[in-house]
Amino acid sequence: MALKVVGTLRCAVHTKVERIMKSVADYNYLIVGGTTKAATTSLFAYLTDHPAICAATYKETRFFLSSDYPLPSKYRYSHDAQEYAALFPNCDDTQLRVESTPDYLYCEKARERIAEFLPYAKLVFSLREPISRLTSWYRFAKQIGKLPQTVSFDAYVELLFTGSKRNGRGEAQHLQTLEQGCYTTYLKRYFNQFGPARIHILFYEELAAEPVSVMASLCNFAGIDADFYADYTFKVTNRTEKMRNSELHRKYRNFRFRLRRWTHDKPIIHNPLRMIRQTIEPIYLRLNTQPDKEIQLSKETQHRLVDYYQRDIDALAELIGRPLPWKPLQKSN
Repeated sequence: MALKVVGTLRCAVHTKVERIMKSVADYNYLIVGGTTKAATTSLFAYLTDHPAICAATYKETRFFLSSDYPLPSKYRYSHDAQEYAALFPNCDDTQLRVESTPDYLYCEKARERIAEFLPYAKLVFSLREPISRLTSWYRFAKQIGKLPQTVSFDAYVELLFTGSKRNGRGEAQHLQTLEQGCYTTYLKRYFNQFGPARIHILFYEELAAEPVSVMASLCNFAGIDADFYADYTFKVTNRTEKMRNSELHRKYRNFRFRLRRWTHDKPIIHNPLRMIRQTIEPIYLRLNTQPDKEIQLSKETQHRLVDYYQRDIDALAELIGRPLPWKPLQKSN
């Protein structure tokens, strides 16, 4: 009996030492690397529920972003990629590790670091028709208090075009959204670095309309069982809403972000708080949201955006080798 106990202890110690010795490079990763306002939060939630997957302790780790990228994060690469392991504290060695940072698509340093430190990583990019994505960003910037409620969509687009002439890479996220809708510019670099076999492209519009088939295709790419989603309930999360009080919502988001950063690696605290949030947040959103009006854009703005994006859309279809699910951009008369 004593020998059996000793043997069990040795096995446990050996397993623990083996895990400690493993590098972050030894695991398989699926990284949702883009784009913003294209259902990446919902996609991360769907993936997190799969039993073959172990997700990062919170969705948007931002670990591999460059230090000057205009988004905050608790963990940021600083000459030690092993710190990335802290984001996956309870993962089984056989599970596929998943994280989602939509801004990886736009960050050259992130692309280079993922290639260097995660040699078995596969990448997923969810794309959205660029003008629709831009209108969503306009609503979102108002929702989080980055734009005054009085700013029209035409004025926002003019602001973006002015910023693109300055080529302000260090500008706030909501001021880079125009050029970031030119997906091909960024995706080409990923295709060149990783090769097409390690990159999966899906579309926001198809995920919303046919989630089972889209997730089945993604599962086949990731090498996990697609049957899990056959009778799965797909819920939309992080929906962009019009807020009654955008300042209150900004403070709520900041509080939620700070609390998550503190508790994400403390499951005894984090999990009960998450359950409380899932109960309370829908009530809060019902109280602090209101119906939003359809966005009005002038013919001049519409023509300007169509001209701006059309070449990139054509190039994107050629890059991925299949037609896009978007209706052709057209100028109104």
